[in-house]
Amino acid sequence: MDLKHIFKWGKKKKSDNETQGSPSKADTPTLGTSIRSTSPTPASSVAVSALVFQPFVPLSAVPLEQRPTNTAIVNNDTWTNLTAFLGLLNQSPVFGPLAAVIDDLTWFITAHEEVVTTRMEYEAMRSQLETLFKDLRTHFSQGTPPAMTTSMLNLCEAIQNEMRQVYGTQDRNTISRYMQADRDLDKITGCYRRIQGHLERVMVRALRTCGARADTYERKAERKSEHLENGGQAGNSYYDSAEANIVHRRECVAHTREQVLRDLNIWKDNQDGEKVCWINGMAGTGKTTIANTLCSTLHQSHELGASFFCTRSIPACRDVKFILPTVAHQLARFSSPFRSALLQVLDQDPEVYSKIPRVQFKRMILEPLQQVIRTLPTRTVVVIDALDECDDGNGVAQILEMLLENASKLPIKFLVSSRPETHIRERIFQSALKTQLVLHELDQRMVKADIETYLRVELESTSAPLTKDQLAALVERAGLLFIYAATVMRYIKAGDPLERITAVLKAPEPGRKSFNKTKEIDQLYAVVLASALEDENLEDFEKDRIQLVLHTVICAEEPLTIDALAGLLSLRRTHVLAALKPLWSVLRVSESNSAHRISTLHASFPDYMFDSNRSRHFVCNAPIHNGVLAELCLRRIERNQSRFNICNLGSSYVFDEDVPDIDNKVKEAIPLDLLYACQYWAVHLSLGGSLDNLIEMLHKFFSKRLLLWIEVLNLAKQIDKGVGQMEKVVTWLQ
Repeated sequence: MDLKHIFKWGKKKKSDNETQGSPSKADTPTLGTSIRSTSPTPASSVAVSALVFQPFVPLSAVPLEQRPTNTAIVNNDTWTNLTAFLGLLNQSPVFGPLAAVIDDLTWFITAHEEVVTTRMEYEAMRSQLETLFKDLRTHFSQGTPPAMTTSMLNLCEAIQNEMRQVYGTQDRNTISRYMQADRDLDKITGCYRRIQGHLERVMVRALRTCGARADTYERKAERKSEHLENGGQAGNSYYDSAEANIVHRRECVAHTREQVLRDLNIWKDNQDGEKVCWINGMAGTGKTTIANTLCSTLHQSHELGASFFCTRSIPACRDVKFILPTVAHQLARFSSPFRSALLQVLDQDPEVYSKIPRVQFKRMILEPLQQVIRTLPTRTVVVIDALDECDDGNGVAQILEMLLENASKLPIKFLVSSRPETHIRERIFQSALKTQLVLHELDQRMVKADIETYLRVELESTSAPLTKDQLAALVERAGLLFIYAATVMRYIKAGDPLERITAVLKAPEPGRKSFNKTKEIDQLYAVVLASALEDENLEDFEKDRIQLVLHTVICAEEPLTIDALAGLLSLRRTHVLAALKPLWSVLRVSESNSAHRISTLHASFPDYMFDSNRSRHFVCNAPIHNGVLAELCLRRIERNQSRFNICNLGSSYVFDEDVPDIDNKVKEAIPLDLLYACQYWAVHLSLGGSLDNLIEMLHKFFSKRLLLWIEVLNLAKQIDKGVGQMEKVVTWLQ
């Protein structure tokens, strides 16, 4: 988003007989009345390109009686099809009602042209509307033109009402409009989208009246539901997304968890059974691996309606507001009737993506599903994994409440998984309409047999196979935790297998305050960290470097690349690689083609590191290290060589989207460590403790680096995060 998006109209000039505020009931147009006779003409606006402010050319307020009926945009080459369609309608009195609406629409577009063009999606909307007007002109010019039926007149009224709705928020003063500009632009662009939807229905009715098949055009219109408001979904949460590799998501090893998967398939196939299944289990029991395996199986049998895998490692995947919109978009691709029903919802309420989860569920899931209840394939399943890893526990509770309250009304099934956290368990247990599968309460012999199978498969690639007693000892230590088996195998493979097996089996008991359910995994994590941080062959500064890298990875707001980590910590790349090497058992370096991103192998490891009762002297003090990261982020911004116009753009009067090859210029000018620092310095500040020098650094930042920060966010299309960061800073200072 460009900075120009947050500036719009100046204060509306009032005539002598006009009062501030919304129009009175007497001023409101009645059906058939032109909106131009009562609507204010937008006055001058302000736009921003890069960091230079410039005024828009004000629109002249031409009196209605002097405004030609069908020449509002005749001279605008970008709307030739609209102009031609209006000219065609004016040739026949039969089309009078529609001609009046299209005439109003031409004025409406002209009046808002300069404001709406600040939106990146404007060109796509304009192109779609122009194509639509071209098709309408073609069908209205046929030998048997469509009749102006009651439904057609209703659509005309709906279009006119949409245009009237815009004029309720343009009376605010300049400062108020500045603070609300994004919301107002959303209102105008939302109006454009809804008008487009109404016009598409005009097109469908025209095709039906002419005796043509409307199926092709309807499908074309319905496809918009997949692309409308792309910001409302998180594609990286899909079970098979590229990011699955970053968080080391995998399927069950062959011949393991067979009984669990069999039980889930029985639940899925039982059409008289419960619509919701909850897989719960303590950290490390294999919930995500089971859910991932089930998704793969369902996908192959065309029964996977949608999937959303939550994870703390990826910001969008821990944000509750993305869960239901993402599920809805996948269901729209899965089912054409659902896509059509969802499109109707989005036409009526384009801002539904920003609503609370309770409203999202009702509008985007429940209502469309009930409309197409007879069309969906049986055994369709939606999988939502690791709800406990979301930031907003209240939002998670709302999703579960709506899901369980409406379970009997749903034509599809939902599988959710999580740890048995209090806010989740309480909502689940309030309803009897669910099936529950508790992984840590399964038959221990069956689970241990699966873990033994897993260890045998993994050990086939090692040069020192375990003895029968060693294997039995590892299985016993793993208990019901598959993450123990996975971590111990990574630890063994990262060094001398015999030495490391011995170290694991001889590890001392964990601290007195460790819980029994985490005793074994705590013991294993202690062995791994002791091997990395208490190596006698390392110098103290090398141990400090390993600890700095480790604490940064587990406190980072999103996975960092090796180069970004090096840049943020002011370390050489080789030093970062050396620090990561002994941590390979608990950290994951993705093998992505674009960048090697570092994340924790499993959510149980940060839990261990942040709990001093479990990790003891290895503990990571989150508030202290977040304060350190806030300082590191501010220092990274401070030492950036280029402090203004970092992309070396030729002119600040050219909008970013008009700059040739702008994406590559931004990528070259803004390294990932600088981008991370600009996105998250305030987040770390709000999470961190108070450091003596942070106040001084903040003063220097606001005095000398504020414009650089804004420019980076603007070029990276992250400017919307700026307001939230400022709010965090204000809260921290208080």
